[in-house]
Formats: sequence, structure tokens, C-alpha cells
Amino acid sequence: MRRASTSLVIGALLLTLNPTPANAVSKPGSPCKQINESTNFGKSKLFCLKSGGSQIWIKQSDLTGYAFGPAYRLVYRYVGGKQERLSARNQWLKQDYRDEKSFSAIRVAAYNSIRSLETDPSHANIEFEFIARPSYPKELANAITLQSKEFAKRLSPMLNKKLEVKLVLVTEKDRQYIDTELPRLIPKEDWQGALDNVAFYDTINKFYSRGGTGGGTASYLPQQGFAYYIGHTSSLAKIDTYWPEIAPHEMAHVMQGVLANGFGGQYGEGDPRAKWHGHLIEGSANTFGMAFGFDQLGWYSDEMDHLLRSSISYNKGKYRMKTLQDAIFLINEIEKRDNEARSDFSYSAGQFVWEYFVGKYGADKYIELLRNVQETDNFSENLQRTIQTSKVDFYRGAAEYLLASWKRLS
Repeated sequence: MRRASTSLVIGALLLTLNPTPANAVSKPGSPCKQINESTNFGKSKLFCLKSGGSQIWIKQSDLTGYAFGPAYRLVYRYVGGKQERLSARNQWLKQDYRDEKSFSAIRVAAYNSIRSLETDPSHANIEFEFIARPSYPKELANAITLQSKEFAKRLSPMLNKKLEVKLVLVTEKDRQYIDTELPRLIPKEDWQGALDNVAFYDTINKFYSRGGTGGGTASYLPQQGFAYYIGHTSSLAKIDTYWPEIAPHEMAHVMQGVLANGFGGQYGEGDPRAKWHGHLIEGSANTFGMAFGFDQLGWYSDEMDHLLRSSISYNKGKYRMKTLQDAIFLINEIEKRDNEARSDFSYSAGQFVWEYFVGKYGADKYIELLRNVQETDNFSENLQRTIQTSKVDFYRGAAEYLLASWKRLS
């Protein structure tokens, strides 16, 4: 089982505070009197916060080193519908202080473009049928419901008719339901095998060995006229293992399917004649899942980097990444998901490919690309029609961005 890197990434926390004049004793680690008070220390800013059992001055740059949960992922929760993240100092952070200059222009443009898609607050064109089994942890079900509705607010304006989304949440205690009832709601041939992990969720250690977050599968079925999202986790799961990327990632698959009228195609992934490739399906769903999953640009950036860094570590030595040609080779490799490494990188490296696409061309062009799946014969033709760029040139530009990111994270 892959375990994510435990390196500490430092950012900063934005607080709405009244600064107080610096004084001789106001230095990092020294006692302070009023929680959330701020002062200056040279070129740094200090905040008065609790650390362990003490109340001390802490440098702004030390505030958002993130904590890891038991499954080696960053920890989030929702309070009043608002996302918070646990810091390395065991504090729940509501905001991230880093400004846009802290990140690449492509990253900022991609995040802002996705988050700026037109919103329908009532998601009038999306009708959910929610089925959360009694065994499914309520706090996690609430988070998934919240996030799925938030994604639906962006998907609704893209549609000209109602879309039913069947959202079903199950655990290891629902094996009989999965075998007998679920196929009556959603054809089993569309999700068979996708729920195999639930067999390993009956103990917390086995759950952690399978990632510790649960997962999901989602699609749109043109012949049935509805979409589905089946989520799974352990009945023992708690919010400290919940990964906010999963729900919007699965809803991104719903978006892909409904705009392209399904995932059909005569040719398989990696074939030059294919409409869909692995990095398009999973990598772009990750880019959108990350952007909608994390409410702060800095948190989105940390998660994007954390996932690729983890894949690099886990797949160490499987792919050389020294030159532009190496990066182009990897992008071509992850057109297919026919082995563990290609599948893994179709998500983690693929999300950088599609972050590049959205950052350079905009989220609207990605939506257009999905609509053009029906109108074009293959992925190469779709790129040419949508952004007037060949696959070779697109891969070269994306490879430059991927290579620079890989080197930075390695």
C-alpha cells in the first residue's frame, strides 16, 4: 500500500486581526497575552496562538504546516458548510494566507477559471436521488452531499434539460444490499468490480491498507438517461480520513459523461483513433476534483503537489524524468491504464496535464472539448477542433509544465 510523503509544506494563515506594536519581548516562542493578537518581528508577522499548553507568538510562515491523519492524508472538516484544515500545530484553519504570487501562473489561472464557472445556486437541472445506507458514517455522508450539490451548481448551467443523479453510499456492512438491491437501481455491468474494496473495510487496519479514504465510481448512462455516483467507505471511517477530492472527482465523471453523451467509443485507450484516453478521464477529473474539493488556492496547490510527490516516491525508478522528451513519453504512456504505474500516473501526472490545459485555454474550453467528443472521430481531432492545436504541440506544452513541476517536487 502506498503511503504518502510526510514532508511538511509551510504556508500561512490569513486572520482578520488588529495588529499591535512590536515590543522587546514579542519574538517567536515568547509568551503572549491575547489570542489572535498580531505584531511585527523584523520583516515577519507574529500571531498569538496556543501551542500545546502554552500561549505564544508564532511566525506567520509557520502556521499552515499541515497535519496528517491516520491514513497519511491531510485532514479537513466542515463547520457550517465551510471547509477547515488541520494544521501541524493542531489548529483548525479557515483560510490560507499565501497570495497568488506564491504559485505558478498556470496553477492560479486553472484554479480561478474552474472556480469561476457559471453557478446555478438551486442546481435546477440536477435532481439527486440520495441513498446513504445506515452504516455509512453520517458526517462523511453530509460532506459528500454538500460537495456534490456544490458541483451540481456548476454543472446545471451547462445542461438544457433535467438530469437525474443517483448517489448511493455503501460500506462493508452492505454486501447483501450491493448484491441484491443496488443492481435494481444501477445496472451491475456498469459498476461491477468497482466496489471490491468494501470487502477489506471491516477492520480499521485493513481500511487504512486500502487507502483509508474510501472511493467511488460514477458515470452517465445515455440509454437509461441518468447518471450515478456510488460512494464507498468503511463504517469505521471518521472525518480525519475523509478526502474532499473524491466527491467532486466523481461528479466530474458525471460531467464528462453527460456532456459527451457517454464514454462509448470503438477504440480503447492509447489507440490513436480513441476518443478517450486515461489521462483525459482520470487526470482531468482530478484537476476539477481538486479545484472544487479545496476552498483555498493554497490548499488546492498543496493537494496537487502532495499527490504527484507521493506517486513519484511510490513509483521510484519506473519513469525517467530528466528531459522534455521524458515528460512527453510519460504523457503518451498514461494514455493507457493497463498497469499499476500507468494507472497511478494517469491521475497524479494527468492532473498536471489538464491543469496546464485549463490554465492556458480556460475551463470553458475544457467543457467545449467534452461536447466535441460526439462531434469528432478521435482525441487528436478533438484537440485540433477545440483549441486549434495538434496533440503533439499540446503534449509538448503540457510536458514542459509537468517536467518543471516534477523537478520541483522531487
